[in-house]
Amino acid sequence: MKINPAPLHAAQAVVIGVCFCMSVAVLGTAAHTLHVFNTQQSTNPWWLPLWPQHFDSNGAKAVIGSAVTVMVLSAIFLVFALVPRFNPASRYTFRAALALGTALPGGLATLCTVVYAHILNNNSPELDTIQTWTCKYKSDKPMAQDMGLPSGMGNGAFGSLCTESKFAIYGTLVTFLLLAMSLGVSIVAWLADKWAARQRGKEWTDQNNVEMASQVPKY
Repeated sequence: MKINPAPLHAAQAVVIGVCFCMSVAVLGTAAHTLHVFNTQQSTNPWWLPLWPQHFDSNGAKAVIGSAVTVMVLSAIFLVFALVPRFNPASRYTFRAALALGTALPGGLATLCTVVYAHILNNNSPELDTIQTWTCKYKSDKPMAQDMGLPSGMGNGAFGSLCTESKFAIYGTLVTFLLLAMSLGVSIVAWLADKWAARQRGKEWTDQNNVEMASQVPKY
């Protein structure tokens, strides 16, 4: 039975490409929410400037770190997989090692990040994360003394910050699932490559045997 591993290679590249795009989106949203928090925490009364120790932003930092990890690893794999100069398809063990080197560290980083962020979110109300705080007060009406605040202050942006912080967490979870899928595809593709290489070797041996038999003189 002949097996063509090319569709598996294509599926592998597509899944890793989606992981790269998802990590870029997660990085953008998480970095934006953290930037707003760092910029406004000391001046915006809705961020409790006199009580900075109430907030824990380590979850957002962990999300950014895992997104950067996945983005870099995915980019390395895509360069080796799509640039003809490197041509890893003919070196299936190298391609499998490269895929595992992308999926395993990235999957571990994203899984630990999701678990860590979930633990931090459950510390509310003793400690709040950017997500728990903005989602809790996104619908509250500004107080009278907040009416004179500059544009961008108050809790007007809490709704979008809540959505972005949730997307960052769930996007990290989706990235983990995609990396797990990539791991499975990589194993199947490696087995298919080995089978195809064995079949090619067998066909080459059979062809040589036929050629040698045809060259034997007949009496």
